[in-house]
Amino acid sequence: IAAVVALFVLCTAAGAWLVHTYPELVTLFASEEMIDHVQRGELWTDGLLNVVPSSLLAVRIFTNNIAVSLFALCLGVAYGLGTFYIIGMNGFMLGGVFAYCLQHGLGRRLFEFTAAHGFVELSVICISGAIGASLGEALARPGQLTRAAAFRAAVARGAQLMVVCLAFLVGAGVLEGYVSPDRSIPLGPRLAIGLGYFLLFALVLSGAVGRLLDRRR
Repeated sequence: IAAVVALFVLCTAAGAWLVHTYPELVTLFASEEMIDHVQRGELWTDGLLNVVPSSLLAVRIFTNNIAVSLFALCLGVAYGLGTFYIIGMNGFMLGGVFAYCLQHGLGRRLFEFTAAHGFVELSVICISGAIGASLGEALARPGQLTRAAAFRAAVARGAQLMVVCLAFLVGAGVLEGYVSPDRSIPLGPRLAIGLGYFLLFALVLSGAVGRLLDRRR
């Protein structure tokens, strides 16, 4: 997880530097529609609730996020190289888009949009990448086990973790569908929701919530 997070952070910084230095490279990371919106001084998310109902938007978002996470995991069978590519490209895209929005005075608004759901969403993508990398490592370096046995063990570990991650992705999609596009909600409550949801995610992954429930029983 630490290695994948480090890769994601480095690629995010690299993407931000590239677009800050060469703004025309934003076309590598953003669609023409997104670029046109930003150049007009607005985010592509503006008016989203006027186009798509929050319930439908939430379903579309968490379905897409689950697909991306599973894709990053499954590409790990290519000895982890596919996973590194997905994580790297997501980092470049995040850094590049943020840098471009900052250049047009929209950095704060983009951060406001992502504050409620982004902490958990990005964490799940990184963890999915780490699971994918562990599958690749099991194939490349099985140790004392056969490759098949090492791969099965890695899948078993990763499956338990992914169940939790995918459940929290659904929650992140709901937040992104209901809270993130609502501009009447200020940054403070958005951060409180986002950080609180991330803290719950971390506590569940650490086993603290499970231990607490066992004690109450």
